[in-house]
Amino acid sequence: DMALSSAEEASFADAVMDEMTGLGPIEPLLKDDSIADILINGCDQVYVERHGKLQLAPVRFADNDHLLRIVQRIVAAVGRRVDESQPLVDARLADGSRVNAAVLPIAIDGPLVSIRKFSKSPLTIDRLVEFGAIPRPIADFILGAVKCRASTVISGGTGSGKTTLLNALSSAISPDERLITIEDAAELQLQQPHVARMETRPPNIEGKGEIRQRELVKNALRMRPDRVILGEVRGEEAFDMLQAMNTGHEGSMATIHANNPRDALTRLEQMVMMGGM
Repeated sequence: DMALSSAEEASFADAVMDEMTGLGPIEPLLKDDSIADILINGCDQVYVERHGKLQLAPVRFADNDHLLRIVQRIVAAVGRRVDESQPLVDARLADGSRVNAAVLPIAIDGPLVSIRKFSKSPLTIDRLVEFGAIPRPIADFILGAVKCRASTVISGGTGSGKTTLLNALSSAISPDERLITIEDAAELQLQQPHVARMETRPPNIEGKGEIRQRELVKNALRMRPDRVILGEVRGEEAFDMLQAMNTGHEGSMATIHANNPRDALTRLEQMVMMGGM
């Protein structure tokens, strides 16, 4: 018999605890603050994004069943499910990190998992200026617009920092205001004391019980909000959001996926048409 060193014993104990109470092999990656994204392509390929660059991580799952058990643990914690009848799912971790997963029959080589880690300390406008992400005059202008209750739509591509900017701009909102946020997977980090958060719900196994963003926007307007903040406009709820912005809820905010401002306006027009205008 070979005795384990104290370091090996500690490593083994950590691995057992991660498997029993955490998310198995990726638990150390979740604790690493230098990692922004964790991308899993089946049991034996895990990539991480550090400082904007993808790297293959020295992490493996025992097999695809092991990975699937971890995925099911994640989604069960937020009352969702993933299996052959519902192979796509959005969820979030306890710390707010956003998770998307795909399994068989959609993911043919094993479960696909994307984790966008939740920043423990949201970036402020001042930090964004320091990093060179936004010039100071523009930062001051858009902060002023938020303070003056100008309705705001932030556009950008995948990973461009739409939510980061929305979080940063929200610092200009008065703590006296009642804010209602609507998201598919909660990730906004508003610091005001009066924030009511709502999240969409996918259909159950019978295809019933779905609650979409449009229903939540309509409901939010009955909850006496000062501002409604929509994590991302994706469809027909754009009509109701614009209605809210023009009927006493000025200063409401949203993000939209688009490559440039002109494309954002075109997409917004298309989504408003979907809403029945």
